[in-house]
Amino acid sequence: MAPTQEEGGTDDLQYGVLDLRRKAMIAEGKPIDHAGSIIVQRADGFDLDKTIFKSVDKKLPRMMAQERLSVEVYWSDRSTTQISESFNKVPAAPRFDAPILEFMQTECNFCMEHADGSFMDHLRFCFEYSMVHFKGHSPRVMFLHSILGVGTNYFPMEKEKIPKLRELLNEVEMKHIEAFPSILRLLYHGQLMDELLADAETLPKTLQSISFHRVIDNEELVLTADEFWVALNYQLMHQLDFLPVANWAEAVDDQFFVFFLGLYEVLTRAGKLEAEVNFDLKMATPPSDLARPSMTLGRFINKIVPGTVKKNIARQTVARFSELINHSLDYKLTLSSP
Repeated sequence: MAPTQEEGGTDDLQYGVLDLRRKAMIAEGKPIDHAGSIIVQRADGFDLDKTIFKSVDKKLPRMMAQERLSVEVYWSDRSTTQISESFNKVPAAPRFDAPILEFMQTECNFCMEHADGSFMDHLRFCFEYSMVHFKGHSPRVMFLHSILGVGTNYFPMEKEKIPKLRELLNEVEMKHIEAFPSILRLLYHGQLMDELLADAETLPKTLQSISFHRVIDNEELVLTADEFWVALNYQLMHQLDFLPVANWAEAVDDQFFVFFLGLYEVLTRAGKLEAEVNFDLKMATPPSDLARPSMTLGRFINKIVPGTVKKNIARQTVARFSELINHSLDYKLTLSSP
């Protein structure tokens, strides 16, 4: 069996590493349930306080985050070969723009670990997936989507540096980058997702714009309807990196999975799915015992807590993080008559 990480060298410290899970998604243009191809074990020495989730301080959400993240994935030799060969057929991504990378290294702090690997690993995946599977839209949005804040109130740069960031981007890129953290919170908070699911077929005809508040300073932002649908496609691709690596049949109430399914449904029903995300839950992969990490108190609690309770916890957590930084979760959908 091969371990998750397989690259190395000084360049990877700058550009991040793509593990096999991420390479497979880029190569195939879809999330994949890898049950039967991997072994999942507990990660020795995992420290939640070294990740972007360190600020999760409520006992139950913290225990559930620890349970989900403290794992290591080992791959079969066959899968390692197949994924590597498929990924090598994908046109190589360009290196990140030097001025942007320099700004990130000298003006920002991306040293925190992410949900799976380093922050730069996550940003590289988002950039490369978008470049290959969202033609006609800038992949730099996905590379910089977190620069103005993540959902757990970690801010890689100060708001005073926004003018410098703006100089490095075009107007469309900047608009999506500053909107990304806000749209993410609004969707996870639930009210916006519920509204989109309820009216997915009619909104393409009636939606004019959406107004909301920027996470880093609560400034009001506005996206047109067309910009909003593009923003939701960026959100969907971003969510790919948080899906369970295997045993999807047992993850129906995993809140990252629930979020992805809801957003995918909105975009497909609205006819606004532009990004290539070939997803079909009907083609389920049988669960694998080897893809289940050892039982812990966190895993046991995660199994017995009802999905509705998990959803409420997730929504309350978003509200609490925004309240701590005086960020308003108010938004307004401006509609025309159908």
